[in-house]
Amino acid sequence: MENKKVLTELKDGVLIVTINRNEKRNSIDPETSEMMENILNEAEKNPEVGCIIVTGAGDRSFCSGEDLSAYDENGTCQTIMEHGFAGITERVSAKPVICAANGTAVAGGLEIALACDIIVAAEHARFGLSEVKVGFLATSGGLIRLPKVIPQKIAAEMCLTGTLISAQRAYEIGLVNHVVPADQVMNKAMELAKTIAANAPISLRLTKEIFHVAPQMSQEDAQRFCNRCWDYIEKTEDAVEGPRAFLEKRKPNWQGK
Repeated sequence: MENKKVLTELKDGVLIVTINRNEKRNSIDPETSEMMENILNEAEKNPEVGCIIVTGAGDRSFCSGEDLSAYDENGTCQTIMEHGFAGITERVSAKPVICAANGTAVAGGLEIALACDIIVAAEHARFGLSEVKVGFLATSGGLIRLPKVIPQKIAAEMCLTGTLISAQRAYEIGLVNHVVPADQVMNKAMELAKTIAANAPISLRLTKEIFHVAPQMSQEDAQRFCNRCWDYIEKTEDAVEGPRAFLEKRKPNWQGK
């Protein structure tokens, strides 16, 4: 396990995925990207996985982006998988994903974080899209997602200067959900993940789907889509089990159907 570039652990319905290249600031090379792709593909199909946490090894970097030494002899990027950079940036995951930013998330590392639903950051973490400093572009979601998450002018400054911001500043502008001491990052991420994983799987999947498609629709179309989702979910076994468990003051037994 120690030699693997990506480590996994399934704990209490939560799949912890750790980018394990601390000596390379957890940068993504082709093998790491392929491993992430396969791990997340399996997680999507595994009913035991209710939530996913993505983090990095060590306490220096969450992920420093692409391993610049991993380009082929023609200078071609080798880290884009079926579901994007590190198998996540073009993935519409049915499972909620939490980024536990144990350190700096820069360039593709921030793009991975932006692809997650929730970000928990260590107090010493920093965030930025530094592609302009090396002649690249943040085209794995960074230039698309960042202006939707934080004010456009702040996003423009980050993208055009390539400078990094602190975890506290990231919290102030709405980029991250929580800032905690470094030794509490995984505890906070697990607390959130366990709460999420205890919820109804179909409700989680459809909530994420609505979140994804609604901003691309008119208010009327988005409401019609919500109505169709409701028509579907109210006929599921879980929609019967949930209210019954609530009235009987017990934990629901979700079936995912």
